[in-house]
Amino acid sequence: MMMKPYTSLRTPALGRVARQALTLVLLLMAMGASAQDVFRLTGLVTDKDTKEPLLGVSITDPETRRALAITDIDGRFAINVHSGATLRFSMVGVKSQDVKVKSSHKYIEVKLQPNDVALEELVVTAKHITDKIQPEPTDIEVRGNYFHVKTRVRVPREMFSHNNRLVVQPVIYNVTRHEEQLMRPMVYDARTYNRTQDRLYDYRMDDPQGDPLAQYVVVKTKEKREKGRTNDIIGYADSAYVEHVKDDYTCNVYMAIENYNRIVYRDTTIIAKGTINPLRWLDYSFAASQLNDSAYWPKPEVQLRDSKGEVNLRFPMNKAAFDPNDPNNIAEIGKMREQIEQISADKDATLQSLTINGTSSPDGRYNSNLQLAKKRMDYAVNYLRGLVPERARRGMKFASNAAVAPWGKVADLLRADSLYDEARQVESITKRWGNIDDQSRGMRKLPFYRSLLMDKYLPRLRHVGYVMNYSVFRQLTLDEIRQLYAADYKQLTKYEYFRLYRAEADSVRRETMLRQALEIYPSFMVAANDLSALLINRQAADADLLRPFAGKNAPAVVNTNQMTALLNAGLYTAADSLSAFVPDNETTHMLLAVNAVLNGRFDGYYETVAKTGQRNELVMLLAMKRNDEALKLSKQLPDDQALTHYLRAICLNRLEEVSDAYDELRKALDMDPSLKQVAHADGDVNDLLLDSKDNH
Repeated sequence: MMMKPYTSLRTPALGRVARQALTLVLLLMAMGASAQDVFRLTGLVTDKDTKEPLLGVSITDPETRRALAITDIDGRFAINVHSGATLRFSMVGVKSQDVKVKSSHKYIEVKLQPNDVALEELVVTAKHITDKIQPEPTDIEVRGNYFHVKTRVRVPREMFSHNNRLVVQPVIYNVTRHEEQLMRPMVYDARTYNRTQDRLYDYRMDDPQGDPLAQYVVVKTKEKREKGRTNDIIGYADSAYVEHVKDDYTCNVYMAIENYNRIVYRDTTIIAKGTINPLRWLDYSFAASQLNDSAYWPKPEVQLRDSKGEVNLRFPMNKAAFDPNDPNNIAEIGKMREQIEQISADKDATLQSLTINGTSSPDGRYNSNLQLAKKRMDYAVNYLRGLVPERARRGMKFASNAAVAPWGKVADLLRADSLYDEARQVESITKRWGNIDDQSRGMRKLPFYRSLLMDKYLPRLRHVGYVMNYSVFRQLTLDEIRQLYAADYKQLTKYEYFRLYRAEADSVRRETMLRQALEIYPSFMVAANDLSALLINRQAADADLLRPFAGKNAPAVVNTNQMTALLNAGLYTAADSLSAFVPDNETTHMLLAVNAVLNGRFDGYYETVAKTGQRNELVMLLAMKRNDEALKLSKQLPDDQALTHYLRAICLNRLEEVSDAYDELRKALDMDPSLKQVAHADGDVNDLLLDSKDNH
């Protein structure tokens, strides 16, 4: 349950005189403070014996009991204070210490002496009743993604009078990410305080709309007295959902006692260092699959593609009609007829237009040549129109363009054949005469006009061509898709992306294509599944990819892949919720069994997972607290593996064979020093590590 951090409860209404008096006191305090210098003070608080930094030390003003700061994970603090102020450093488990500071003290180090409560040893001794509230040290037990905390809080009678309220709130602190997660508060009211609150506020204490802490209140009774002692003892149990179960955690407890108008006591302590989670060592790996059910594949989309063709027809000199028996014309007309038939036979193709382009040679008079070209175009249009089936001609546009080739084109043809001198002579005439008829008269005077130009080059300028535009709806070929992708990846359709990445053998390029497909089409479930499968098989699972798709209506492979990704990400509770939509078959049975075990359900699944290896069986025995069986099994594991000694240390430590447990842990750390970081977060062995001389 997420709650706001506890600060103070609503103060009952004060009388008018009391309010005025309180205002005067605050004003006088403010006037006195203004005359003093304020400066920034930073510092470090450590344990005097172990030299370790202390997290959660309260720094207060001993006169007003106002909380000023709390040390962080490194034992550090930073506050603004007045010169000459006295600071009190206190925490459950250590002796309080008052320190007077001066403006010359920009940085201080405070070493606190441990007292009756030795948290590192997880043992609470009570030689006498102190003036501290004492939450019992405990363990953070992990089941799935839920952290379970159980403790008891001892409250000395001497510090808890009839007009007080105690608020205790455990806080799960993620040391790795420096994040806090508040748990349900526990509220302990003295009888008089409870009755007074009810009367002053004029509402029932059990009404959540009145006192915001009403639902958590327990009223002080004689039955809560600890046997043989004057302390009251209150039990506490709650759980909190935690996403990153493999991080390093502690459980802190914030505590405060208040009377009707102020907080009279505030403190904080750590009751658990690390988590009890042997299943962190459960070894499992599952392969992921592509979505191969074609019912979910994107449908092929035909795309509009424009095409064109071209043929060349030869006309006799000064004739408007071409000879259909000319071998060249027979071949060209046959090519055009075949293309028209192919387009007409394609139900997805549509003929749009047929445009005839005709050109005559420049010899002779220009106007006569142009008129000849137009006649040739009219003839060609009518002839070629007849090649198009009547049903295909409906809505089709026919047009023609006629032109006379310029003499400059003749010069280009000559130069292309390396006749540079002849080309220069032709160009000199075109430059000298601007009128094409004058140019023609000049060309006829050239010595090579009849032998070269008329016989060889002018006929090459006389032709009729067509451009037939048509639209066809068809699927792109893979090569065309690749070309389109290279030009602009945002142009591809879902189906084209599907064909592209499924044909790609290189996994890095395939991943890029899949991410681009999801960028353009966020609802592309097949691409999301295939990318998730690729990442899972690469040991880089992304639990967010299939989150929008997985569930009741998703195909089995999507739910299976998402469940695998969630387990790999340590999101066991989310995976468990999804397991209802994963069918239990030969492919998924082990996945479902591992999921159940990681969520604390062993009945019916223990045997299945135990078959995967002795180490997996051992960590399950530890999770089930069958410690004797776990120790016996640990002796069958190979001694040349560091994890064998680590797990054996857990077994021995739980069975209070501390010396042997210490030896096994030292062997594990010697063989694999990286295990030390894990041991710091492991509530099963970190007490051994704290006692270890190697902990530096």
